[in-house]
Amino acid sequence: MADSKNLAGLDGSQSVSALGLRWAALRGMLASPLITSEEQSSLRDELLRELRTIEQDFATLQSRNLMEVSAKIDVAKTALRESMGAGHGWVAALLESVQGDLQSATSRTTAAAPSRPVSNLPRSYPQQRGEQEAASPASEAESSSAA
Repeated sequence: MADSKNLAGLDGSQSVSALGLRWAALRGMLASPLITSEEQSSLRDELLRELRTIEQDFATLQSRNLMEVSAKIDVAKTALRESMGAGHGWVAALLESVQGDLQSATSRTTAAAPSRPVSNLPRSYPQQRGEQEAASPASEAESSSAA
């Protein structure tokens, strides 16, 4: 398989979003019945190695926004569930609770942010030729009646 650092971004820069897409794609491939067959065991092993590498790469990247923080929590929850077994489900539940708190804080922040009223924005539209002609007689009539 190709190096995940080269596939994450064409310009060589990685992001949590790019790794997240790659991680989801690998998980989808690993869930395929074709990959789980005995004939594909070497491919499956290679995909699993790449998946583990990507999961570790998440720790080296800084999230740019709260959505990416949530994605990192998803990766951690999934890895914990797969590696720890039934006796440590509380850790995944704790991460899920943290993720829920993060998402509700995000929605509260978005809802509390004051929105700028659109009606106060200045608007200037160029008059079209027909409007200029229509405006001219009216202004002439007003000036003659004022005189």
